[in-house]
Amino acid sequence: MKSVEKISFLTYGCKVNQFDSDRIAASIGDRFKIIEDNNSSDLCIVNTCTVTNNSDNQIINDIKKLKRNNPKCKILVTGCLAQTNPESLETVSEVDYIVDNANKYLIPKVLSEPYIPKKIISNIFDIDKFKDFKISEKEKRSRAFLSVQDGCSFRCAFCIIPFARGKSRSMETESVIEKINNLYDLGYNEVVISGIHLSSYGVDIGTNLLTLLKEIENNTDIPNIRLSSIDPADTGDDIVDFFIKSKKICPSFHISLQSGSEKVLQMMKRRYKLEKFSKIIRAIKENNKNACIGTDVIAGFPGETNALFDETLNYIKNSPLDYLHVFPYSDRRGTKASRSNCKISNEVKKIRAKALRELGQSKKTNFYSSFIGKKLSAIIERNNHARTRNYIDVNIDDTVLLKPGELVTLVIDKVENGKAFGHYT
Repeated sequence: MKSVEKISFLTYGCKVNQFDSDRIAASIGDRFKIIEDNNSSDLCIVNTCTVTNNSDNQIINDIKKLKRNNPKCKILVTGCLAQTNPESLETVSEVDYIVDNANKYLIPKVLSEPYIPKKIISNIFDIDKFKDFKISEKEKRSRAFLSVQDGCSFRCAFCIIPFARGKSRSMETESVIEKINNLYDLGYNEVVISGIHLSSYGVDIGTNLLTLLKEIENNTDIPNIRLSSIDPADTGDDIVDFFIKSKKICPSFHISLQSGSEKVLQMMKRRYKLEKFSKIIRAIKENNKNACIGTDVIAGFPGETNALFDETLNYIKNSPLDYLHVFPYSDRRGTKASRSNCKISNEVKKIRAKALRELGQSKKTNFYSSFIGKKLSAIIERNNHARTRNYIDVNIDDTVLLKPGELVTLVIDKVENGKAFGHYT
């Protein structure tokens, strides 16, 4: 594209999406200038999420606003919404190009062509192997994200992601180790291992997540490894035992729950019972009381009665969970739940989500407060923030200027309005 010199990114959703945007940006190389200001760019690559209707609507509204503020900017939409519902994007006049998830890594090549087709769409399920890549130096972040797995081969009743990402596929273990060592050589002290369904890592290449983590423990020098999210259905005693003993794995775990009601879990087509989830989080907490454990919860799943919602609320209230990501249920076209005749009203979903968020905030505040006066290892982030190994976001009021990514020891002085404040030691 001869008319394009400056390119910006607008990224929504999970850590894998952020990684994808970084990877595309790194692949563009020196041919274009990557900038942060969408109002000054010639082309904005919008990497989308499609977990909820709200996220879809927010993305489209942001695209329209972007075009109003920068009418000359071309807008290329990629990611999960471009894969699952490109038709909706075609009706948005502000969208110039659509490239789905299956073809997103071709964007750097496409940009070198004199002509870009309006739409590049193909079947995501035709992709059988993980698309590997090379690590290249980019703008310094406090931590590196490394996506080692893509897709999901399961079909939870509420989830559209398998249709957006395709079947599960994994990066070869040797390649993972090489990349982590490359990132450490570039100056990173923490790598976040991510995937669409990280617990499925290795199934397609004859290995598993535990084997990968053991290789990382023994064959890399990186101080901190953080996991994006794990599925309790695929988390056995052996991997929990490894988490407890590991020197590299940060003691913070995001373990997906979705509901604290056994009946709702069955309706969701989740592959575990509450006792399995409880056993995992109890084992972690009993062996490391400083560990942070968070989870996702859906409010108002079709068929969730008041009594069933109370089961979820009471389960979480009495659990050792430390924070919640709460999502009101959102219909996704093509999922089993979307065809249910037992939908919950938006008003009730909002009330239930509010109750869960208030509970989650209370648990988070209590967890933060339990570390007041204690020394914790942390990594420097931007804007006078630091993130401890057990995932506490600490505001630092200090004149000492440190670079993002540096390892420090800090003390938490106080917790106010759910926020932690501290100082370096």
